[in-house]
Amino acid sequence: MQNGSLFGKLFDFSFKEFITLQIVKYLYILGMVFAAITAQVPLGAGFASMQYSFWSGLGGVLMAPIVFFLLVLLTRLLLEALVATFRIAENTSILVERNEKL
Repeated sequence: MQNGSLFGKLFDFSFKEFITLQIVKYLYILGMVFAAITAQVPLGAGFASMQYSFWSGLGGVLMAPIVFFLLVLLTRLLLEALVATFRIAENTSILVERNEKL
């Protein structure tokens, strides 16, 4: 098993290398799928309530893209904060290694 591969990093019990930067794009895709599924709830509720009140149904239908956008935005912000934290950790360890060589 290579040390640079995902499985090599996954079973590295010393935690010297991070896998988060490799899987963050897949987490973002999962977040977008979750946002799309979640946005279907107000969409379906809006269409269902249109038979009783057109305006409340229309509000539910119009709420679906807003819910999707806000969930994707929140997912992106959280993942960017996570990536920034891991990059800070990587850069700090590089600086420590350079300082130890001097």
